[in-house]
Formats: sequence, structure tokens, C-alpha cells
Amino acid sequence: MKQAFISPGNTKVDMDYKYFLAVMETGSLAAASARLHIAPSAISRQIALMEEAVGVSLFERRRRGMVLTAAGQALADHALRVRLEEEAILQSLRTKDYAQAHMIRVAATEGLSRYFLPGVMADFSARRPQAQFVLRVGSPTDCLDQVKNGDVDIAVVFSTAPVPDVEVNHSCRSPLFAIMQPEHPLANADSLSLKELQAYPIVMPGQESTQKQLFNHVCQMEKLRFHEVFTCNYSGALHEYVRQTEAIALGALISHRSSRDNGLQAVPVHDPRLERDIQVLSMAKRVLPESVQEFMQMLVQELQESQAEQA
Repeated sequence: MKQAFISPGNTKVDMDYKYFLAVMETGSLAAASARLHIAPSAISRQIALMEEAVGVSLFERRRRGMVLTAAGQALADHALRVRLEEEAILQSLRTKDYAQAHMIRVAATEGLSRYFLPGVMADFSARRPQAQFVLRVGSPTDCLDQVKNGDVDIAVVFSTAPVPDVEVNHSCRSPLFAIMQPEHPLANADSLSLKELQAYPIVMPGQESTQKQLFNHVCQMEKLRFHEVFTCNYSGALHEYVRQTEAIALGALISHRSSRDNGLQAVPVHDPRLERDIQVLSMAKRVLPESVQEFMQMLVQELQESQAEQA
């Protein structure tokens, strides 16, 4: 229960009120010594240092004990408030009855943030009503930097290569799907190849997307050319364009799992080279808060169930 105090000489000192309050409440150095299990001389020294710091006497020394001076009584009112506030915050810490104990900060790429993560967060909130979420949407590089710097607790990203300097808490494969109108000529296919998609216009995310990078790499190797009619880093706009044209969007099923409700059809694209990993990342060697650990467990479970649905 220490508080910074400015002495008359303008020197900053730490005020430890436990000695002061013990003497005030017991009325003597001997009784305060018995309560704190500290020698009376040590308590007397602490009181003298406080009086030196404030520049006034805090106690009247009498034969039968010690009594507060008027200045001591003024300080006592403040010291009691400090003790009560300290007891209240310690109780809050023990019972996790404070907002930060339930704050869960997540960074994720746009595809995972549109449908999947809000759904997992809603399910978690139903179980833990006190949960508070902060979701930051960015590129894979942005998400990685935020988790490394401690700006977020966890990151959920699509990855095409090992990620250094972080803890990979979970990783699973994510196949590619072609998203199109239900009336599209290819909508009833069991699976598709890139060559079969060439005859139709496609819409794509921006160059910062791991999906776009993989797609360009495979097309270069296979010498495939596509008519990209629309590029956007927001999947909602890509979906709306697909809904109104014969264009095809490419992406992970987890990023488009509500497409059926929006009148779109998802068909798997058979090419393992276009598969990415979905990774759940945290800062290396960091002990995550209990609420974050619970959310991560649910998140991993949802990813595993989503993967099983695609199998």
C-alpha cells in the first residue's frame, strides 16, 4: 500500500501506509509490532521517515501510547481510502471481476473475419457473457506483427510457409473452393481443375492475400491465363459481383461458409498446390490469460469440426 509523496524538499518518496495505520488502529508501537510481526524500533523508524517526508508530526507520543495529531488525522482519512481501494482491486483480481480479465484481442485476415470468427465469438459469448472481443482485420503480415508485439492475444491467419518467432497453437489444411451462382454451368461439378475454370471470368482478392500469391504461382508454372474482371480486398464485394454475373470467386470454404444462405454454390478445386494452412498464433512463450485460453480451445474445436465437414 505505497503511494508516491512529494516532500518539502521536492524529493519523491514512497509512502507505505501499513505502519501508520497499524499504529493508528492499535494505539501503540508495541501493539502494532505484535500485529505486523515487526520490531517496534523498525515501526518507529518508518513513522519517523513519514513525518520527515511530510514535514509535520503525525502522532503525539504519550506515556500510554500514541495519538494522532490533527495532521495525522488528515493523513489517516487518505490512508484509509487507499487501503480500501487496494483491498477492492485485490478482490477484483482474485475473482476476475474486472473488464480486462475478460478482454480477448484477436487479429485475423479478412476471409476469416467475415463469417467464421464472429460465429465462434458469438458461441463463446453465449457461454461466457462477460467476454469482450476486439477483432482487428488486416493482412497476414499485419496480424503476425500484432501478435509478436503483444497488441493482440492471438492471430488467426492463412499461411503458406512456417511462421518464425511465434507459437503455432493449431494448424490445419484449407482446400480451395470455387464460389459461383447455383445456375452456373459448373455449379453441379463434384470438383474442378484450374483449366476448367479458364473459360469463365474470375474475381480475386488483392496481391497481399496468400490465396492470390499461390494462385499466381501455380498459374505461372502451368502457363494458365485468366480473365480477372474484379479485384477487391473485401470478400463481401467479391460475392456480390459473383451473385450478379457468371464470374467465379476462389477461396477457402471457411471464408464462404455462409455463401449457401446468400444464394451461392461452392465447388472444390482439385489442386493441392493451392491449399493453405489456417494457423492460430500467439506470442512465443507467453502465458495467455485464462479467458483467452478458453476461447482458443473453442476456436480450435470449431476449426477441427469445419475441417471434418470438408473431408
